[in-house]
Amino acid sequence: MIATEPTQPCRIELILRQVDSLPTLPAVAMRLLSLTAADDTHAREVVELISADPALTAKVLTLCRAAYRGVRDERLTVDRAVMLLGFSAIRNAVLSVKVFEVFGEEGPDVAGAARGESPAEPGGRAFDRVAFWTHSLAVGVAAELIAAAHVRDRELDPDEAFVCGLLHDIGKLALDYVLPKSFARIVEMAELNQGNIAEFERRVVGIDHHTAGKRLAEQWRLPHRLQDCIWLHGSSYDTLPKLEHRRLIGLVSLADLIARRQHLGYSGNFNLHQPIEPLVHRLGLDVGLVQGAAGRLHEQLEHRGKALGLHDTPSRELFLQSIQRANQALGRVNQVLELRSRTAASQARVLEAIATFHAQATPGRSVQDVLDAVAASARHVFGTGFYAILYPGESHHDRPEWLISQYNAEGQAVGVQYVEAPPHTPDLAMIDAQQPVGLHLMGLLPWIADYLVDAEDLRRVKLLPLPCGWGTAAVLLHDRSSLPPWNHLAPLTSTWGAAVAAAAQHDGARRLGEQLAQANTALAQAQDRLLRQESMARLGEMAAGAAHEMNNPLAVISGRSQLLCTALPAGSPEQKAAQTIFREAHRLSDLISSLHMLADPPPPQRRPTQLAVLLKEAVDAVQPALTRHKNKVSIALAIKHSLPEMMLD
Repeated sequence: MIATEPTQPCRIELILRQVDSLPTLPAVAMRLLSLTAADDTHAREVVELISADPALTAKVLTLCRAAYRGVRDERLTVDRAVMLLGFSAIRNAVLSVKVFEVFGEEGPDVAGAARGESPAEPGGRAFDRVAFWTHSLAVGVAAELIAAAHVRDRELDPDEAFVCGLLHDIGKLALDYVLPKSFARIVEMAELNQGNIAEFERRVVGIDHHTAGKRLAEQWRLPHRLQDCIWLHGSSYDTLPKLEHRRLIGLVSLADLIARRQHLGYSGNFNLHQPIEPLVHRLGLDVGLVQGAAGRLHEQLEHRGKALGLHDTPSRELFLQSIQRANQALGRVNQVLELRSRTAASQARVLEAIATFHAQATPGRSVQDVLDAVAASARHVFGTGFYAILYPGESHHDRPEWLISQYNAEGQAVGVQYVEAPPHTPDLAMIDAQQPVGLHLMGLLPWIADYLVDAEDLRRVKLLPLPCGWGTAAVLLHDRSSLPPWNHLAPLTSTWGAAVAAAAQHDGARRLGEQLAQANTALAQAQDRLLRQESMARLGEMAAGAAHEMNNPLAVISGRSQLLCTALPAGSPEQKAAQTIFREAHRLSDLISSLHMLADPPPPQRRPTQLAVLLKEAVDAVQPALTRHKNKVSIALAIKHSLPEMMLD
């Protein structure tokens, strides 16, 4: 039983199930989320939970010192941190640390191998997790700085803005873990096309990192505000639902745009054309404060990166890295523009060839005329070289024949001939136009070698099918080493194939018209013969009736005239008149018998006959009547000696 590929909804569900199978948050983070969400939680419980993990304690205190609140006391303890910062800041700090521990060190190849999955292909563009975390941290810091700058805006909490910005793209890590090969291809496509990585995620795997991140956040039971920021960030602010934390989602989108414009880390979204000022106004923020926060981003990113253990890069070096990434992005843009320019030139050349081919077309062209036009068009598009066309012709005497047209360097036909099909006729429809094959691979080389005498090297000759609506109309043979990309070439080959198929249909219709005309002529002749036969049948019936009715009077007239001849004086005018009556009555009787034989001829009774004697008897029979004619016609008979004896009736 052949396994079929799952449908798109089923495939998406399988991917989401793999996302659900990702590692859960550590128990410390899950317990802290539960404690900070309860109204009756005592601060001592939170302090004891954090203090039980020395590594977590050190990271939390480092984050507190690096925070914008200015906590710089070297004797800072967990108790003081909880009291000064509150549950929300402590929860977000612990959450940041634990999420980074889950995804920060272990790569997708290691995690995928643990789940029995194959690693990404060698040479593929791997997902840069360090650059990803740099970007995520930059978004979190930018969101925190903007929220902190608007101290009077109680809807925007800096601690909450930081963790939402830090985890806004967590879905990319999820996809990289469950589908490392596909995600590496997505990264490469996004960089090559300089587009938004979410579009390529939906195109390749069916879902984007927004959906995958939301599913992962639900599995981790993160706060709903954080889930919505992961899911809806990047959407147009006007399209966001009327949520109480709608401005927080917009703030994360604004921070993401600022980080991308400063080229901090890797986001996969190369769309930098969205203006910042309109979004700032829509969020009700101060443009000057936002610009000031963006100006301090590199410095704050240095401190926060050290606190999380992500990097210890100075802000100056971060700034230089941003400039380097901007130059790299500009270089990629130039590469994309150059690639698009070459693509546009190739498409323009193909479209020009199609337009020229149509402009030169005339109604009623034969198949050979169209094949010659195809060869000329191919030479114009592909360049000078060897060209020939195979056209499967009709079958004659139950033997299929192919038409082989060969062309010289100027595109003129130098050899056109019908040949018997090869012993093992290949299926031309099986030729893959995206990967043209040679004559030897299709088994045509030994058969066709005697006909393609102008080819320099038959091993270099490739087959290019010319498809039409119901298969392959013909096959173009060429020795060109490179052709335009298949997605550009397909419209041209389809145009050629459709023209050949249309000409074949026209030739077939013309032949059918000629055959119909011949059939109509044969039908008219058959109807004429039938009419003559019916006339002869009626004449035979009339002659038979006339002979029956007239023979008796003629016998009486003949007998009476003979009696008169014997009774009248010899040589008298009366006797001569009686003899004339007898003779004419006898001739009329012979005429009636001849009509009867003409209408209903008896079967021939052939016997050996001397042709000279037969001709002399015929002339002697008609000569008296011709002699009595007013013009006195006479027949001179000249017969060659030794005429053969013939079987005649």
